[in-house]
Amino acid sequence: MIIMKRYALTISLLLITLMCFSQEDLILDALKTDYFDVPREKPIGLTIKRSLFESSLVDEDGFILEAGDNGVRTATSNNLDGAKIVGNKFIWTADDIYEASTMHGLMLGNNINYTVKHNYFDRLRYTSVFKGGLEKPMEWTAGAHAYNIHKNTKALTIKGIAGVRIYNNTFYAKDLSPLYHISIEENTGDDPDYPATNTKIKNNIFYQDASIPAFRIRQKSCLQGLECDYNVYYCANRDDREPTFLIEGQSVSWDEWRAMGYDTHSVIVDPKFIDTENFVPLERLNFGTNLGEEHATGLAISAYWEVGEYPDTTQQNGKWQVGAVLYGVSTSITNPDASSHTLDKSDLVLTYPNPSAGIFMLQLPLELVKKTNAINVISLDGKIVYNGIIPLGENSIKIDLSNVSPGFYILSGVNSTFSKKIRIR
Repeated sequence: MIIMKRYALTISLLLITLMCFSQEDLILDALKTDYFDVPREKPIGLTIKRSLFESSLVDEDGFILEAGDNGVRTATSNNLDGAKIVGNKFIWTADDIYEASTMHGLMLGNNINYTVKHNYFDRLRYTSVFKGGLEKPMEWTAGAHAYNIHKNTKALTIKGIAGVRIYNNTFYAKDLSPLYHISIEENTGDDPDYPATNTKIKNNIFYQDASIPAFRIRQKSCLQGLECDYNVYYCANRDDREPTFLIEGQSVSWDEWRAMGYDTHSVIVDPKFIDTENFVPLERLNFGTNLGEEHATGLAISAYWEVGEYPDTTQQNGKWQVGAVLYGVSTSITNPDASSHTLDKSDLVLTYPNPSAGIFMLQLPLELVKKTNAINVISLDGKIVYNGIIPLGENSIKIDLSNVSPGFYILSGVNSTFSKKIRIR
């Protein structure tokens, strides 16, 4: 049995208020805990945001966040439909003992239409588990698991539920013996079994340096209505860089998978992440398809996760980008559907890692390399705490602010029109 170890007093008071006055909405904001079980005995408009779930717990069937049921509970099914889990970080810090543990991140069973967006999943065995069926069919009609970063996680699971949307995520697998990026399977038990049908997987990056299939389709019934396209794949451990897939235990090659009608417009491309913490591609990856305004807000290249602060976001622009992290654009664009567009210089200037303990790398776009660039770092009260020079022809500089007090600062070009917000922890 898992017991919550800590949570904010404000959350306790909010829950008491909810129970006493039968409020319809529950907003959990800036929560810092290793476990939370959302009350769902009656319909609730749930939002969980700007929070940190960090656990080293090992349990054979444990969870970090229960915002839905693992098994069927008629009294609580569909009481969290439309829940929003946005702008959070989920970390599992235990040793790599996955063989003895099925530790989950988010259990999101027996509800539909979740918005799981702008989250960071680090080392979880299962990131999100969407499941349903057994008592009645369940199908999503809204929401999505979108613009999330999955770093060295085991799998995202879709089980016995229809219409789940997996849009514009970044999946990275190298360490901790990953299983597959996504598992799609039946929810089995008493007859009938419920397959996971009509799944939509679009505009994602699937990067791996491990010998795993990209997806496991556990039963062929789960191929019904599957839409999988406009993704970027890259298998660094394979000479051909092509992914494989697993269908009912049989390995399926990239060519065989595409012959089945999937990933017709997808590509094999190295996203060239600047680092494997922030997962910012070296340049725009314009390989996606427009999914509409509902799904147009992604993570900005300056995004980071801190309790009580929402990660920076930006809008899709020009040709739709793939992955969780987007390059922004100036507001002067006249044709948002055009493939050619003018990027704001600030969007092309990279600072990483951000936040940091004080050491930052600054990388300039090629258009700014044609001149000498003077750089200032300015505190929010206007004091210059650093100045430096990037010589003509060079595009990067290491900035040492380790002796500067923690907080937010503005890094700006003296003779170039760009500025970046940075944070010293």
